[in-house]
Amino acid sequence: DVGGFCNGILAGLVAVTAACATIKPWESCIIGLIAGFLYQGASMLLKKLKVDDVVDAFPVHGACGLWGLLAVGFFGDPEEGIGGNGVFYGGDQLGTQIVAAIVIILWVGGLSVIIMLPL
Repeated sequence: DVGGFCNGILAGLVAVTAACATIKPWESCIIGLIAGFLYQGASMLLKKLKVDDVVDAFPVHGACGLWGLLAVGFFGDPEEGIGGNGVFYGGDQLGTQIVAAIVIILWVGGLSVIIMLPL
């Protein structure tokens, strides 16, 4: 499936975007690889739930974007001087990233309900 192949690549790129300034190249490969599997799982779940997402926008941008946001909290070695304070290096950035994810989900969900409900 060419569309799935391209979306898998795009999913990896979306996931690595949030952390691109704080991670090493090999860490970006791991984040992108996980995102590819996450994309496939989210896409299959939407099909099973019979949710109409023709271009797989949610699996690519929603699920993999959320993974990328959380990945910042796992990776990023402060001793490298490129920023980041990941859990894998003894940091505490993951808590901040989880709070940010919750705030973003609530903000977008709330505004979506306000805008779409009257339609």
